[in-house]
Amino acid sequence: MQRGSAVFWTGVCAALVLGVALRLHTRAESVIAGRVRPLDSDSAYHLRRAGFAAIRFPRTIQFDPLMNFPAGGVAIWPPLYDLALALPARLTDGAAASPDVVARGAAWVPIAFGVGAAVLAGLLGRRLYGDAGGAAATLFVAVCPGHVLWSQYAHTDQNIAESFCGLLALVLFLRSREDPDRPGAAGRDAAAGLALALAVLTWQGAIFWGAIFAASLVLEAALTRRSIIRPAAIVLGGAATVVATATSAWLGWLEPPMTYISFGFFQPLFLAALCGGTAALGLALSAAQRRLLRRELVFGSVLVAAAAAATLPFARELTGGLMRGVGYVAGKTSESVGDSGYISYPKDWLKGIFETRPLLADGPALAAKQLSLAFFLAPVAIVAWARGALRGERPGTYTGLTVWGIVTLFLALSQRLNVYYAAPLAAVTLIEAFLWIRRRTSFAASALAAGVLILPMAWGLRDELSSHLVPGSDFFATLEKMREKIPHPVAAYDPALLGPPPFPPALANASAVMAPWSMGHWILYGAELPVVANNFGYGFLDSIRFFLADSEEEALEIARRRRARWIVATDLTPRMNDYASYLGRSPLLQAGPQGLSPTPAYFRTLQSRLYDFGGRGAELPGLSIPPLSKIKPLFRSESAIRRGDRWIPRWVVFEIAD
Repeated sequence: MQRGSAVFWTGVCAALVLGVALRLHTRAESVIAGRVRPLDSDSAYHLRRAGFAAIRFPRTIQFDPLMNFPAGGVAIWPPLYDLALALPARLTDGAAASPDVVARGAAWVPIAFGVGAAVLAGLLGRRLYGDAGGAAATLFVAVCPGHVLWSQYAHTDQNIAESFCGLLALVLFLRSREDPDRPGAAGRDAAAGLALALAVLTWQGAIFWGAIFAASLVLEAALTRRSIIRPAAIVLGGAATVVATATSAWLGWLEPPMTYISFGFFQPLFLAALCGGTAALGLALSAAQRRLLRRELVFGSVLVAAAAAATLPFARELTGGLMRGVGYVAGKTSESVGDSGYISYPKDWLKGIFETRPLLADGPALAAKQLSLAFFLAPVAIVAWARGALRGERPGTYTGLTVWGIVTLFLALSQRLNVYYAAPLAAVTLIEAFLWIRRRTSFAASALAAGVLILPMAWGLRDELSSHLVPGSDFFATLEKMREKIPHPVAAYDPALLGPPPFPPALANASAVMAPWSMGHWILYGAELPVVANNFGYGFLDSIRFFLADSEEEALEIARRRRARWIVATDLTPRMNDYASYLGRSPLLQAGPQGLSPTPAYFRTLQSRLYDFGGRGAELPGLSIPPLSKIKPLFRSESAIRRGDRWIPRWVVFEIAD
């Protein structure tokens, strides 16, 4: 082994050891009573889908009759990641794998994707800067707090798989553009297209990688006077074909809405539109540069015509989806509902989600700790890559890096949850900064500067490793009690729920749980009960209207319409004013010398009558709160919170009497 290769692989091995060790810090708190518990709500629903995948591999549930009850709703994610979560249990226990066995195996999958993404970042760094640069990039991503955050043990949300698949597609795409005239170019393009398809089948929003590749190809053609018809056909058209084929096979009987939100035919059609648009621009550039050959004209025209035939009938949906998708990243949503799911998320839905706040909304400290100070130099690196492309230096590579850098900055700055996309960008920016300083001064000075840039990540790692991410054991005990005490007419993993309709007749006798929307996935996975509102946005406004209802009768009307018999109440104080604003109401809590205090209107809400007074009513100075007549407490959690001079259970489960 040559010395350079030894440096790279030594760095990779060190990154693997460090990366796994850091990502295991959640293991102790996520294993409760011998069972693996997911770290968050989306992770919980992924485990539900993995449970179905273990039973009916390679199928999983796409339309779930137990959410958005009683109508049911589309599970918005593609199946590929959930199949990966199910694979360990499927290999060890086959179709008999229980949800607990699935969770034990799935808990390790995010770690594998996390360290795998670190290795891919190293391969990117190696391609750009050689073996030492590759080792540095691998180590950076392995320990980067913004990357560790989304790839820990039992953090089974798909975010880290997005990072892995996106990096794989980027590395292979840049490889294909490094020397496109070298023999084997078609094979390299095909590898990039397949990686793009895998990314889209892992997360529906990964179509943005197709937009990155399309823009990069057009810029490359403008700078190099080289035809891009073939790579457009293979990378983008090939990905569209693979995604369309897999989508058709997985969806089967289901016809989800044409939307950027849900896995469906929006994604392959969007890729096809990118393919046709890129080919059309490529032809226009060739003609303008007077280098258009007849063979290119014929092939390009056929490609454009085929893409147009596939996409023009859906032009309105594709355009609307594109605009809504960009708006979502920027934090704007406007509710639009199709026959079987949302076309756009509910209005104001993102406002109360911490992870969707802009990265710099609370100042630069979070970005510095999660991504290092090098992140703030990324615009300089992007300008340097653009200048290099304009000078003719590695034009295919540098145009790709430029577009990737711009899009990644937009994603990360718009929503802080996207920091995992920015970790590789921060890594290569750090290397660029080191090399720039190294060319002008000593190695020691450049190493010191790099150390200063990454120093804030030490505080970020400290914060991450000391954080408690899993809900308390009493929360899971409450869910378990719901699973044991509340009737389940339909088994949560009944294969008949996979469809096609008719679904199990026992659904007609099932009742749902009305709970705050953020608990929906938890209840469906942990308590195995139908839910009205969940983290996909289904039932969002009905849940708010229910808990903010001014009368028991108003709330019961919503419950009857949703066939809800069970209620889970918890503290909503931090969100009450936000929820009131979503419904166009005045604030329910007012600021005072002692902080927020309830208004009289707050005490009229069902939330207050349920949670603060347990449905029993109360006589307060100048205010009489009548007891609830048809909603009775069933049981409560053991843990409690302090409210004035009283202790209130964290979670209370109620039953609506017949």
